Order: sequence, then C-alpha cells, then structure tokens
Amino acid sequence: MLIIRAKHIILTLITFFGISIIGAQNYLSSPYSRYGMGEIMPRTSAYNASMGGVACAFASPTVINFANPASYTAYDSLSCLVDVAATYKTHTLRSGVHSQKGGTAYLDYIAIGLPVTRWWRTTVGFQPYSSMCYTIASHDTVGTMGPYTASFAGDGGINEIYWGNAFRLFKNCSIGFNASFLFGKYAKMRQIEFEDEQAVNSIVANSHKIKAFTLDIGAQYFISIKQKYRLGLGITYTPPINMISKSLNTITTYLGAIDDTPTLLDSLYKESETRNVHRMPHKVNAGISWSKEDKYFIGVDFSWAEWSRYAVNGISDSLADSYKIAIGMGITPNANSSNYMAKINISWGFNYEITRLKFDNQQLDKFGINIGLSFPMKKSKTNIGLILEYGQVGTLKNDLIKENYFSATVNIRLHEKWYQRLKLE
Repeated sequence: MLIIRAKHIILTLITFFGISIIGAQNYLSSPYSRYGMGEIMPRTSAYNASMGGVACAFASPTVINFANPASYTAYDSLSCLVDVAATYKTHTLRSGVHSQKGGTAYLDYIAIGLPVTRWWRTTVGFQPYSSMCYTIASHDTVGTMGPYTASFAGDGGINEIYWGNAFRLFKNCSIGFNASFLFGKYAKMRQIEFEDEQAVNSIVANSHKIKAFTLDIGAQYFISIKQKYRLGLGITYTPPINMISKSLNTITTYLGAIDDTPTLLDSLYKESETRNVHRMPHKVNAGISWSKEDKYFIGVDFSWAEWSRYAVNGISDSLADSYKIAIGMGITPNANSSNYMAKINISWGFNYEITRLKFDNQQLDKFGINIGLSFPMKKSKTNIGLILEYGQVGTLKNDLIKENYFSATVNIRLHEKWYQRLKLE
C-alpha cells in the first residue's frame, strides 16, 4: 500500500515538474515587469489564492500554507502532503487606441510537507520568485540628430527553492521559518535606431545572474472558543537583505537597420561578471481569522513592503512602498455527509493592492476577485482544486497601460500516509 502511494506522489511530481520545464519563465509580456527584477510572483498556495490570498492566520492539515511557515504544525503526525499547482492566464493590455492580447501556461509551485516529531514539521518546495517579459517601442521620436525609434526589451526571471520548518511552542501557538535560495537570470536591452542611414545606432544590454539566500519568519496563535470555534492571529516578516548579482554589460554600435543586415562598428564597453548589490525591502504581513472546525473559515490579511528602498548599487528604480488587503472565506456544507456535493469546499475572496509601481507621482493599483472549488477524493483526504481569478492592473490615465487578466489554476493536494508502524498480534 505504501509503495502504491509513493508511486502516486512520484507520478504527480514528475508531471508537474515536466510542466515547469516546458513553461519555465514562459510568462505573458507585460511592460510593468520592466522594473526591479521583474514582476514579483504571488507566494500563496492555490487554496489560499482562492480566498483572495488570505493566508497569515490560516492553518490546515491538508494545505501547505507556505505564506506563513508557522502553519506547517497543522500537518498530522502520520501523513505526507504534496501540493502542486499550474495556471493558464490570459490578459489584454490597453493604451489609448492600442490593445494587445496574449495567454500562457506555467507552473505555480511544487511543495512537500512532512512530520518530523510531535512538535516539528518540515516542508520543501520550488516556485518562481519573479518574471520579466516586455517589449516596448517608441516610434518617430525627434532628437538633435533627427527622428529615431527607441526600443526596450527584457526577459528572464528568478526561481526559488525553499526549506521550511515549524515548531509548536505550546498548544495553539507555533513559529516557523522558510530559508530560501534564489537563482536565475534576467536581461534588459535598450536600443536607439535613427531613420538616417548614416547615423550611428546603438544597443545597450545588461544581464544579471542572481544567486542569493533569503529568510521569512512567521508566527501563529489560535484561541479556541466553545471547542468548535477558533480565533486566529498570524504574522510574517521578511528582513531586508543585500542580494548579490553578477552582470555582463555591453554597448554595441552599428549602421543600418537591425532587422536587415547592419554594419557592426564596435562594442564600446564590455565587462564580465561585474558585482552588483540589490537592496531588497522589508516585508510584513499580518492577519486575523475566524473559523469553525470542518465548516467554514473567514480571514483578513494586510501586507506592506518597503519597495521605496529597493536599489541596485545605490541607484533606485522609481518604486514605492506597496500595500495590500485581502478578504476571503471558504465553506464546506457538510464534510461528513454521504452526499458528495455537500463535501465540496467552496471558497472566494477579494484583494486590493497599491502596487510598488509609481509614474508621474501616481501609484498604480491592482485588484483581483477569486473563486475556487475543492473536490475531495473518495475515502481519502486528497483534493483536486479549480481556482478562477479576474483582475485589473494599472490605468489608462496619463497615457499609461491598463491590464485586464483572467486565470484558471488546477491544484492537486495529495494527502498520504507517510509512516505507520504495524502492530503484530
């Protein structure tokens, strides 16, 4: 029996790992990913995402809530959890009379949770940390040397492998941490091309290789009320770090159009593996929840990140502090019913964020609406989830870009016996 269950776990991991290889860093083009190290990916499980991202004061024996590592103590002492998710996302970008549509599939995360002792639980996982994918062109700009086209492009992203641990201090109180290794590469390019064929055109390219360690710490405390109800409190903190990268910088000049056969003049500057220091921000998340065992959960989260202090080698990137609020709930009509439909968990949520992106003293906002269904497998605590999200980012004011997006996520949460000692008669 344990061999069969192990095969289920291995097969699921291979399937989703294959998706991660095929779709690695294959994200939609977004001009807003130009800033910093790209668009920062959400760091919540699919089930928490279905509640608008509420996670700080949430703990479950069947969900790996890596947004707050203190929640790992909710695993039972005999089970192994495997939580994987993949998403298909479409979006429409609008700016004035222009619009662009696109869609792509990608891996959200893979996570495995295990018991160690009665008071200690551990988790390992992989997930994207950031993504960069954009192409921007400004045509018919007139300068001192005549009309020219300015183009900007970027691609790549950072991945994260983490090891999390949680410790129960006393009943209903736990602390935990995620120690993460970040790795990956992203590149940015700026191009100036004049209409005059005799003018000297240029391409400036910068690529960064990231290898760094980060730490997230968290705590949770639950107050039991009349045995069936719980009031939950949770908090997480990410301290600032100086992330080191190695970069390659080049400036290339040429004559003619880059799309034809240009005449290369020179690589004016080239330096290999320049050391850069990325100052990463403080992050604080806090949440409160109210729940009834096996019935419903209601929660509210508030997040803050000090992105205004993000800088590369002391140079800021026009970012501002971000703020986010998330409200969500999940309900199971009757987990012990003989009617399968009554066992399906329904969740929904809403989040609103004042993002880190700031243009002309205007900080862009973002909102998302989520709904999810979690289908339990018969005679098992394993669940298959479907999560839908609709949201908007940005604005059409001041010639900026507005993004409308829709995503569908499939989530599998395996709950299998990890170790059980046989008793011989």
